[in-house]
Amino acid sequence: MVTAWMRRAWDRLAPVPDLQARKRAFFDRYAGRTLIVHEGFPEGWLGKLVHEPGGGGHFRIDARQPAFRPDTPARRLYPVQWLVREHILPLELPRPVLVRVEGRDHLRVRHLRRHGGVCDPAEVGMILEDMTERPHVLLYPEEDGFSVDWVLDPADNLVDTPYGLI
Repeated sequence: MVTAWMRRAWDRLAPVPDLQARKRAFFDRYAGRTLIVHEGFPEGWLGKLVHEPGGGGHFRIDARQPAFRPDTPARRLYPVQWLVREHILPLELPRPVLVRVEGRDHLRVRHLRRHGGVCDPAEVGMILEDMTERPHVLLYPEEDGFSVDWVLDPADNLVDTPYGLI
């Protein structure tokens, strides 16, 4: 059994994480990939997403897990947990949030809320394409984390299609 004393001792003895190493490990694993940061989905939503073209290829990160709580020691976080906890959740965008990791130079972030709820799973592909020009936020790596560049107002949830904004 791990006592509170043992946990505090471990926290003092555990090495302080190297932010550059964490960032490098994150980009090594997720460059060119897509994350969906969520706090649960409506009934049947995820099943529909998996049946959409490319829908099963998104990494799904449940922000309700203990690693994303402020009382969890930051020294024990995996690189993706560190990114979500320290840089995605503080943006306070409505969840779920789609994060496209563009190589090693930046991340594109856009929420998946439309029409008063979570978008239809069939719209995720269109939103992903639209994120190239219209993300809500761009995150650029810096020495101590990421700089934030707001592109769209979070209230703007329109998607640009060949037929115009819908």
